[in-house]
Amino acid sequence: MKWGAAAVAAILLAGVVASGVQVVARTHEVRLLHQALEASRHHQDRLAAEHSRLLLERGARSAYYNVEQMAQTKLGMRFPDRVERVPR
Repeated sequence: MKWGAAAVAAILLAGVVASGVQVVARTHEVRLLHQALEASRHHQDRLAAEHSRLLLERGARSAYYNVEQMAQTKLGMRFPDRVERVPR
């Protein structure tokens, strides 16, 4: 009977050790996943900030005055001296 109790104790000890190793492995995995999540959130924040800047730039560039200035300076366009209405 002594051997039976020792065998049961050894099996239980092995189970506790295996369970402990699994807990450590899962904890490490959770930490890695949390780190990846934080990196993704940081990347998302940077992209959102860039998107906001691009929207502001698009709005600024599409303002009428800026379009007219670009047409004159970069494309050499000018408003015609005489404007005529074309009948349809």
